[in-house]
Amino acid sequence: MKYILLGAGLAMLPFAATAQVSLSGGAAVATSYDLTTDSNSEADYPLSFYLQAETNGFYGQLWFGTLPGGSAPDKVEMDVILGYGTELSSGLGIDLSYSAYFLDDSGYDEAEVIAAISYGLSDSLSGSLAVGYLVESEDSYIEAGVDYALTGDWSLQALLGTDSSDVIYYELGVTYAISDEVAFNILYEDDDTTGNDGLITFTMSYDFSLSGN
Repeated sequence: MKYILLGAGLAMLPFAATAQVSLSGGAAVATSYDLTTDSNSEADYPLSFYLQAETNGFYGQLWFGTLPGGSAPDKVEMDVILGYGTELSSGLGIDLSYSAYFLDDSGYDEAEVIAAISYGLSDSLSGSLAVGYLVESEDSYIEAGVDYALTGDWSLQALLGTDSSDVIYYELGVTYAISDEVAFNILYEDDDTTGNDGLITFTMSYDFSLSGN
């Protein structure tokens, strides 16, 4: 299952100005390198794909991701996401979502509720705060993140979070927008677990609009 997406979750909440239905989608391929074992590693989701429909702030998304070999017998995760996002006159963005996670062999796995706010601090800097609750495991977490645009093509991301087990984790990322649709991201993830040196993930993504604005 996915926590708030670094970068995308900070400044691209699905706000809408009209009742027109917008359809969009995307795909991504990822690979990871485990710094703890100094070896190549499968990413959490080596291949992923999503489709989203949005109208007047309300949105629904279907997300599919292949799972690493260690997740057998499950090979694919499917997420069903429903939410609402809007931007207040003050510029404060608000997003509320409910997600249900399913595995191809095991079936229903977990549900998650996320409340997030975001705010553009300047033309190049935005920040976010998100609180999430996992329904079945009764776990919760809180995350704060920033996204800084270096240029029109390059941006930096940072995220700091903690969960109900008092584990502190963080992410540092850099993204290069190859075009309006294609982007390359390098993400470093780590936490305060003893002996963990972190994980680096390389992701190439393609996002597209099918209709609407």
